[in-house]
Amino acid sequence: MNRYLMTPGPVPVSTGVSVSQARPLINHRCGAFSELFLSIEDKLAQLLRSGGRTVLFPASGTGSLEALAANFTGPDVTVLSVSCGVFGDRFREITALYGAKIVSVDVPMGCGVTPEAVASAVERNPDCSVLLLTQNETSTGVLNPIDRIIAAIPREKRPLILVDSVSAVGAMPCFPEEWGIDGLATASQKGLLTPPGLGLIWLSERGWDAVSKRKCPSYYFDLARQKKQLYMDAPENPYTPPVSLYYALDAALDEILVDGWFDLRRRAASSLAAGIESLGFSLLVKDENFRSPGLTAFSLPSGDIAAVSKALKAAGIEPAGGQGALKGKIIRMSHYHDVRWPEISLALGSLYAALGSGRAQSRDFMRDALAAWEGK
Repeated sequence: MNRYLMTPGPVPVSTGVSVSQARPLINHRCGAFSELFLSIEDKLAQLLRSGGRTVLFPASGTGSLEALAANFTGPDVTVLSVSCGVFGDRFREITALYGAKIVSVDVPMGCGVTPEAVASAVERNPDCSVLLLTQNETSTGVLNPIDRIIAAIPREKRPLILVDSVSAVGAMPCFPEEWGIDGLATASQKGLLTPPGLGLIWLSERGWDAVSKRKCPSYYFDLARQKKQLYMDAPENPYTPPVSLYYALDAALDEILVDGWFDLRRRAASSLAAGIESLGFSLLVKDENFRSPGLTAFSLPSGDIAAVSKALKAAGIEPAGGQGALKGKIIRMSHYHDVRWPEISLALGSLYAALGSGRAQSRDFMRDALAAWEGK
C-alpha cells in the first residue's frame, strides 16, 4: 500500500528533490562543492532576507538547538525560557544541560505567546542575558509572532534572542535580521522540504560577537570553528558534510522561492481547519491568529481520537499523534509541502471515512473547506 505522509517531519519531498540526491558524489574539498555551497547560501539569504551566511552541518533540529545552547550559554548565564509546548521545553532542557540558570515562563499548550507576556518577563528579569523562544511549536500547531514579540522589548533591554525555527523556516516568513533575532536554529526535514540530516544556524552580528567571546565546550558544535571556513572565498565545512543532502536542499529551495509560497501554506491551513471543524473535530489552537501554516492539531470531543488515527493509518494516511501531555489526545496533520485542493480533499475525505459517516457533524465539510481555500 502506498502511504501518504502527513507527519510534521519528515515531510514528503518532491520527485525533483529526490532525484537530485542521486547525483554523483563529489569531493567536499573541491571547487564544485564550494559552488554548491554558495548556491545554497545565496538561496537561504533570499529566503531569510539576510546578508549573512548560514551555518550548515550534519544534525537534526535538536542538534541545531544544542549548537545554540553550547555557544551562547553556560553556568555563568541566566536564561529566560518561554515555552508553549514540548519543543519549547526541549530547548530549555538542552540549555539546562550546559549549566545555565533557567527562569521559566510557561504558556498552556494550544495557546500562543503574546508580546506583552514576554516583554513583561524581560522587564522582571533584567539579569537574564539570553531569551529562548519558539517560532512554530510543532507539538501543538501554535505559531508565535516572533517579530512582534521582539519589537515589544525595548532595544536597550534586549537579551540575546535565540529562536527555535526548526519547524518554521521555509513554510512561513522568518526574517531574523529584520526582526532582531541573534541566533536562529532550523533543520532540513520540515519547511525546507528536504530529507532529514541537515542542521542550519543563522547568527546576527551581535550573535557572532557573543560567540567570539565565549569558549564553546563542544568541538563539533563550535560555531567559531564553523565560521572560519564559512566565510572563505571558497567556503566548505570543517567536517565531512552529507553532500547528497546539499544537492537536495539546493533543489528544494528552488521550489520554495516562488511567489505566493507562504500564502499557499496559509490557504492550505485555513482550508483544512475549516473542514476539520465542520466534521465535528475540535481544533487545539482556538485563536486563528496563532495557528500554524505548517500543521494543524485537533481532537474529538465526543469520541476516540486514537481510533480515528488507527483508521487513517489503515487507509494509508500517516498523521502524527500528540506529544507529552497531549499523547493519545490529538492528531496532527502537516501541510508543509505543496499541499493544494486535491491533497486537502484526500485528507478530509479520509477523516470523514475514519470518523464514520453517521458521526460527522456536517456533510458540508468539503464545501466549507473549499470556501476557505478560495478565501470566501
